[in-house]
Order: sequence, then C-alpha cells, then structure tokens
Amino acid sequence: MRHSLFIRLQNNDINQPHVSWSLFDIAGHLIESAIHVPIDTIPRHHRPPLVLIPSTEILLTQTDIPTKQWKRIIQAVPYALEIELAENVENLHFALGKREPLSGDIVVAVIAQCQMDHYLQLLSTAGISPAMLVPDVLAVPKPKDGWGILFFDDVALVRTGWQTGFAIEPESLSTTLQIALIEHKEEPPQQIVVFIGVELIKKLTDLSTLDIPITIKTHQQGALAWLAQGLIESPPLNLLQGNYCSPDKIAIRLRPWRLMAALLILLGGLHVAKQSAEYQQLLQYRQALNTQIEKVYQETFPKTRKIVNPRIQMEQKLKELQISTNHITTQEENFLSILNKISTQFARTPGFYLNHLDFYQKRFDLQFTVANLQALEYLKQRLSKHSGLTVKIQSATSRHGQVECRIRLYHSVPKNG
Repeated sequence: MRHSLFIRLQNNDINQPHVSWSLFDIAGHLIESAIHVPIDTIPRHHRPPLVLIPSTEILLTQTDIPTKQWKRIIQAVPYALEIELAENVENLHFALGKREPLSGDIVVAVIAQCQMDHYLQLLSTAGISPAMLVPDVLAVPKPKDGWGILFFDDVALVRTGWQTGFAIEPESLSTTLQIALIEHKEEPPQQIVVFIGVELIKKLTDLSTLDIPITIKTHQQGALAWLAQGLIESPPLNLLQGNYCSPDKIAIRLRPWRLMAALLILLGGLHVAKQSAEYQQLLQYRQALNTQIEKVYQETFPKTRKIVNPRIQMEQKLKELQISTNHITTQEENFLSILNKISTQFARTPGFYLNHLDFYQKRFDLQFTVANLQALEYLKQRLSKHSGLTVKIQSATSRHGQVECRIRLYHSVPKNG
C-alpha cells in the first residue's frame, strides 16, 4: 500500500526547530505520527513529503484578472493586489490557485519571500526536498455545504472554500466568524463543522452566538488525522511556483509532454517535406503550362515573331479582338439580339409553330402556323410594339383548323424630307 508523509512546520526558533508529522495511507488513516518533535527525527520516506506551513504567515485572497492567458495573469496579479498589501510586492511571493467557479476570480496566496526562504532553508538543512508547500488551513476538511474549523497549536484554522480560509486565535474566533458570515451573506454556509481531537473538546470556543448550525466531529487520532483527511480530499494550492519551482519539478511536469513534442516535431517535418514536394510539382506544372500557352499563342497568331510573356500577350490580343467585335456590333444589329426581341412574342402566341426561318441583312423571313387569324393579328401587333421592327404579312392561308403564315420582319428606312 502506498503511504504519504506530511510535515507541519511551526513558528519557532530556527536553532531548535520543531515540527509535527504524519505518515498516512490513501484513505487518510494514520500509520505513524508525532507532534512537536525535532525536525531531524522525521522518518525518511521514498516519496517527497507534503509540507504544511502556518497560515498565520500567509494571506489567502482573490482578484479579478480579465484574461485567460496564464502568463499575463501571473504578471498582473502582484499589481492588482498591491493596494491591499502593506509590503512592497517585490518582497512578496505570489502563488496562484484556480479560478473560483462562481465569481471567476483567481485565488492567490501571498507570503513574504524571506519567510519562504526560511522554510525552504529549514527543510534543506534537514535534507528534506518537499513535493509541495501548502497553507495548513487548506488541509482542513471542507464540508460540502459549509465551513470547516480545526484547532491546532493554539490556532483556529477556518476553511471557507476549496482554496480559501484564514487562521485566527481561538479567543477571536467567534467575532471573526460573524464578520466572515456577513461578507458571505450572498452565499452563506449551511453549517459549520468543527474538527477536533478528543483531548481538545473541552477547550472548544463557544460558538453558540452564531446564528448557524454547529456540528462537532472528533477523531481518536487527533488533529493530524483530520489534516491527513483534508489533504486527500482535494488537490491543495502549492506555494512552490515561479522562482520556487525547482528544475526537477519542471522536468517532471514536462515529462508527459515529451512524446507529444516529439510527435509534433515529426509531424512538422513531414508537413514541410510534403509542402516542398507539392511546391516542386506545382513549379513543374507551371513550366509545362507556360510551354503549352506559348505553343497555343504561336498557333493562334502565327505572324508573331517574338514571344516574351505568352499569357499577357494573349490577353492583350483578346482585348483587341473584343474591342473590334464591339465596334462591329454597334454598326450592325446582331442576329441573336434581334431574335431575342421576337422570340418572346412567338412563345406567347396561341398555336405558334415555326416551320422555316431565313435571316439576311437584318431581315427575317418566317414561315409558321398559328391557331387562327386572331392569333396572327395579335402576333403582328406585339412584334410591332415590342421589337421595333416593321411587320409585313406576305400570306395567310387557313387549312385544317390552322393558319399557315409567311411574314417578313425588317427595320424600316426613314424617308428623307
């Protein structure tokens, strides 16, 4: 069974440092533990320990940073909180938690750099390399619908959220809780659960003045058992960030991404090779097209002696032909344009059936049949009105219930004078 070790540091003389520690299993049950013992008596463990540091030295707060880019959030947090801090931000260490799901604010733990250096030096002297440095208030069990309170080392640790809480002297706990409840009046806790060891139950501060249900839970193994239980419930906020994140930790974090990075490099190389091959193919195809264009141009315009850019020269020749065609069209009516004017009227004539059509010098001679003489007269009127042509009926013979017709359409020549 895999065991884990956590160490809880204390505010004491650096020359005679004392700690509390516990070895626990994945269910949070204590295997071994000790309270207020010299740091050099901690048992050696094959896994780096979790280290709890006093929350009285830490400010847990929140701030709104309107960006999702983590690098920019890290840069902006110190200056967003600067007005709330008495000390220069350059002397402080900022560790970031996750965004709060409801407010969207970033949770931040603030601690003096000299205090961080003190704790790390203390651990290093004892030959301890911590896996995490965690505010001890975040190891207090968090009730699902309320707040958790744990008494340890004459301090009341109050956990108000998964990443929020504070530490206070027991004598001021009731007053501080009343203020905290007012601040959380929009989302008040449904209950307050006090986690306490059997030996401390008589020292419990009177919380009866609070208008909220109070539940007391005891543990035979004391406060360390509750801290172990809280550590396995949710991932804690780790203070080892930024300059305090060791190279080994960076390598561990990057290790799962090595294979993906290698695959990305391989895919990138394959993509570049494919693009290069496609470029060469397109270059050859372009050269072949230029050769073909030049050949077509030479066949179309055999009198051309010099071909510099066959595509541009072909476009110029086509433009010249288009201009010439447009000029001819303006001088003489085109067959299709006249036919377009009269075809609509044919389609609207009852029983119309075209038998023969001749076109010569803007003159149409048509042979067709229609349903009756009225339809023929209707067609004549419509052609005269909408086509701008002169309509001359050359013959109209009624036969087999239809009228066989011959008409001529032409532009009338205006008379002089």
